[in-house]
Order: sequence, then C-alpha cells, then structure tokens
Amino acid sequence: MLGTLGCACGHFKAQAAAMADGSPLAVVLEDDVWLEDDFVERLWDLVVHELPCDWQVTSLYSRCPFGQCVSPRLARIWPDVNEPEWRCRAGVNWGMQGMLYRTPELARVQKAWRRAVFDDGRPHCMDVDVALASVSDEVSFYAVPSSQDPSPGSCGRPATSRPAGPSTATAASSTAQ
Repeated sequence: MLGTLGCACGHFKAQAAAMADGSPLAVVLEDDVWLEDDFVERLWDLVVHELPCDWQVTSLYSRCPFGQCVSPRLARIWPDVNEPEWRCRAGVNWGMQGMLYRTPELARVQKAWRRAVFDDGRPHCMDVDVALASVSDEVSFYAVPSSQDPSPGSCGRPATSRPAGPSTATAASSTAQ
C-alpha cells in the first residue's frame, strides 16, 4: 500500500514540476524505462498527426487499454463499465511508465484525478493509472496500446510487478469496438 501511495505522490509531484516549468507539453517517465532510439521523432509524429485537439493526457505505453480507436496507433480511453465502480473499474488501462501531458490542462486534470486516487472508499483507485482511466469521462485521456511494438513514442519494455493480463490480441481487440 505504501509503495502505491508513493507512486501516486511521485506522479503528482512530477506533474507539479511540469506545471511550474511553464512549457506547453511535458513528458514524464518512470525511472525504470528506457527510450527507443527514435523516441523524439515518434513522439512528435504522435502529437502532430494523431492526437485530437481535445487531448489532455496521453499514456505512451498502455497495457489493456479500454476505449475506442481514434487512429491506427491511438485509443481514446473510457471508464470500463464492465468493472464495478467500487473497484475503480480496475483491470484495464495499466501503464504510467511514459506519460505526455498538456501542461495548461494539468490543474483541471489533477482535480478529478486526485479525487479518485485519494478516495478512502475505493482503495483500488490508489493505482494512478487505474484512477485516471476511471475519470476518463471527465478527462480527455488517450493511450498508445502496448501492442504497438515498439509503441510510437515508446518507452521500451518497462518492468512491472502487475500480472500479465489478457493477451495482446485480446487487448487490441477491446479498443476496436
């Protein structure tokens, strides 16, 4: 539980630093990822050619994304209504290893996100990736499915302690609906 809380606080602290910097975009990477050689080019291509105008947050590597495909390499994330709200709709949209933020939008995004993460009645929401997906009806959250190998703007293959979840084929098909 303390590790999960530390992870959440670390992400919110990195976002606060990004907002203070004043840049229009911010990339936040976890410490156990490595970048693909063409990371900058792929990221810029994603921003310029694929992200819709309303985007606020984009996961650069999402396992089991639940939502709707908006381009060949990008999904609009939605809360998974197949999972109970009390569990924070957990089970999909895993991955905060590499995140892209539109910094002028972060204060508004954090308001909804923090409300979910620090909800005593829903401890599953302390996982920041699950919490963000649970409020994706309030936040314009997009994700690059991990089935993109390597993902555009990929952060390589991060180490994780989470179970493997459904196969890549299952995860990819869930976004195509």
